Amino acid sequence: MVVRSKSHCNVWILSIAVLYILRICGAQQQAPSNQNVNPAQEVGQLFSGVGTNPVYGVNLVPFGPEAGDQKVHPGMLTAGQTIDLHMYFPFYGGLYNYSTLSVNGYITFATVLDQGPTINVGVESTDWPKQQDPAMIAPYLCKQQIIQNPSPGMRTGVYYRLILRQSLFGRGSGSNLNFGGTMQQSSFFGQAATQACPSTSDSYVHCDQNSDYFLDEMMRWLMEGVAGAAMFRADAALVVTWYNTASAVSGRSDIDAGQLATYQAIWLTDQPGRLSYVILNYDKLGFDAADFRANSRSGRCQALFNGGNHTGTVPVDPTFMYKNTPKVLAQRSGVPHMVRGRYMFRVDDVVRPAGCSNKTGGTFPMLIYPNIVNMLGEMTVDVNAICLDRAQTYILMIEQRQTATCDVLNAAIARCHLPKIYDWGTKTVYFQPQTGGANDEKAFVGYIYFVPPTLDPMRLDIGNIYDWFKNPIQQTVMPISWYPRNFTNPDISLVDHNVRLSDDAIYGVQLGLYVVGYKESLDNQIKKFRPEHRTLCRLATYSNKNTPDYRWKPQEERINLYQVERWYLNEWERINELFTFRFGYLKLAPVKPNDDTGTDLLSGLVSAPISLHWLWTTNNPEFSTTTYSQQDADARKEFVKKKSLEMCHDWFDEDGAQWNFIRDTETNASCPCVESQAKMDLGRFMPHPRCSQVFRDIMCTTTIGAKNCYMSAQNIYGSYAGDTTTHSSETAPRFPTHYGQVCCYDEEGKLMQTSYQPVVKVTDETPYNPGYPLRAYEFGTHPYMGEAMGAGTFNTIDNDKFVFDEPGVYTLLHIPKTLLNPEVRIQLRLERYPNRKVDFSMYLMFPSSSMYNE
Repeated sequence: MVVRSKSHCNVWILSIAVLYILRICGAQQQAPSNQNVNPAQEVGQLFSGVGTNPVYGVNLVPFGPEAGDQKVHPGMLTAGQTIDLHMYFPFYGGLYNYSTLSVNGYITFATVLDQGPTINVGVESTDWPKQQDPAMIAPYLCKQQIIQNPSPGMRTGVYYRLILRQSLFGRGSGSNLNFGGTMQQSSFFGQAATQACPSTSDSYVHCDQNSDYFLDEMMRWLMEGVAGAAMFRADAALVVTWYNTASAVSGRSDIDAGQLATYQAIWLTDQPGRLSYVILNYDKLGFDAADFRANSRSGRCQALFNGGNHTGTVPVDPTFMYKNTPKVLAQRSGVPHMVRGRYMFRVDDVVRPAGCSNKTGGTFPMLIYPNIVNMLGEMTVDVNAICLDRAQTYILMIEQRQTATCDVLNAAIARCHLPKIYDWGTKTVYFQPQTGGANDEKAFVGYIYFVPPTLDPMRLDIGNIYDWFKNPIQQTVMPISWYPRNFTNPDISLVDHNVRLSDDAIYGVQLGLYVVGYKESLDNQIKKFRPEHRTLCRLATYSNKNTPDYRWKPQEERINLYQVERWYLNEWERINELFTFRFGYLKLAPVKPNDDTGTDLLSGLVSAPISLHWLWTTNNPEFSTTTYSQQDADARKEFVKKKSLEMCHDWFDEDGAQWNFIRDTETNASCPCVESQAKMDLGRFMPHPRCSQVFRDIMCTTTIGAKNCYMSAQNIYGSYAGDTTTHSSETAPRFPTHYGQVCCYDEEGKLMQTSYQPVVKVTDETPYNPGYPLRAYEFGTHPYMGEAMGAGTFNTIDNDKFVFDEPGVYTLLHIPKTLLNPEVRIQLRLERYPNRKVDFSMYLMFPSSSMYNE
């Protein structure tokens, strides 16, 4: 009996063990680990932003142990667990390779003072430096807890994982290591995901095909909601999920009533650590504060980004509804066309709200891309501002300029077509609808820095600009390059809800390269010169490449200078009018069907101003042959030299001989003979802002061959030419101009190219250059320069704070003009480090020196 009873016991234990093993196997079959997800493979509804998944919610990315997440240690939930990011993530002007995750709803980079019912951060809530003000990303900042005895089937915790692209370790999609199959594939990448990332021993780090696919999906999300995100390449992501957290002092009744919170933060960056974006997903928010039974009197929850050390705080949602009840974040959305409860931000240098907002009072900052724009206009900018309705019309108002029309791309992004601005500096812009009383309320404010074409970072790249001014141009085929994602097909209607900005098909378009000539003539009605931009011809047509590899790679083509695809001038105009356009520029724009005049080109990219002398011989029958000999090249050179001389005479008759032309100037600030004297004479001279080694510039294009240049601190005097038939100008009163004397010194510190050396000539391509007048007060006041490095936040002696978050010219102090006092304006000009070489006075250049013999 005993033996039989023991046998039955063994059988019962064995059956339980077998069932338990089968249950584990069945679970493994349902959720296999390390499954590679290809872009064309069906992955369910987790990435779609819609669906009815009961576990993750409609707007969360996969998380938990089955997704490779680790769980914050229970003993570190409140104080926070610090993890290694294994690369630098930019946030609010700083670079961080670590982060601390807390159950209290934040990702921080410093110690957080959490005594008391409320966690205080930011300028208004902390007394820094007496009290710490930590930098943090806080999706839901308040005292919270993890349920220690949850109901059966309920999971809780703070989960995290770090996702890295395979190419960071030399292998993966887009890598050329195995190009052509000539190299053996490394067996190292056949390991598990937790072992495939060198120098990252932690199991929360992943870099496999799933990682690449996840990062690609996040980029598609950003493209649909963030202006300018098409240029962002995500190489790393930190995913943190707070799952079923409860308020810090909640009782069992609160938990049983479902007053729990589930939300997620996705922090993305690129490999160089230049750009950084944050996506916040709110599945459910069951409490407004950390106290009992939905009472929000103490420990109120906040959703914010804090720069730390009083550099600034940005709320996730500044609307009135959020201030009443933070739980509304899970109901609303910054990208309503995608899913509820999702908000997007750019967070690298300062925090910029992306997506859209329904805020209607006060001011709300816009996200504009690009925010450095060519003053010639005729290009587009993408705007994140108000949540858009396709049934309404929206405009972008530009300070002291005309308005720009805007098209609705989706509920979060509008595309505005800028006109010509003809101004240099920062302009305030307002985005608003044109219906109802919205014209009286400028709720959405932004800034655009308008620059000359030579400073436009988005300009059309046509190679070395100086080569275009040589006579003859050394090469008959010149380079051209652009980024294809700057163009979309105008024939594809983005009103169709099936078309998304992440679709490659909308970037396939035919582009035409146009030559636009510029000239100006006197208009007696407006009492000034009227500018004229005329499309002269179309040189070539290119197909915009829309494959995924050209999302970040420029498209490079060639320009044949002696072939014109289509002229927009008739024969008489090509013979008589073409030479009146003394210079021009190239424009790349989508080709319009049945365009016979070229008067209204679509928005596109323009190049820096160039000489058009190479176009003069293209239509001339004498030079229409396809074979080029040395004699033909010499004939072209002589023809251009002759025409340029005629143009010089025409210009003098039109403008130089006018009575108000400043012909005579007085150098009341004579240049010192040696550089050492100019260096010591700071009262009268200052280092040249664009031709001085003091400003880290090793090449001077203002005066060829100069090592250092200085500029006078006083205005020089001049007088009008007056009547050219008499000598009345000699007795005319002199007046101060807005020019300054420029003094340049050679390598030996000797004065060069002044009126005492009128025969100096450096190279054959460069004519004698005595320098040209410049503004005396380059920095807006008596010459002085200061240097500052950092995130763009300045604190004055009286503790006033100024934030300059972009390169440009900013007004630091402005006192309007009164009856007794003049106008006072102090401006700052900021550039990104390292200081890129900028030629602020090189507005245009003329054809080569060999053209001007007189």
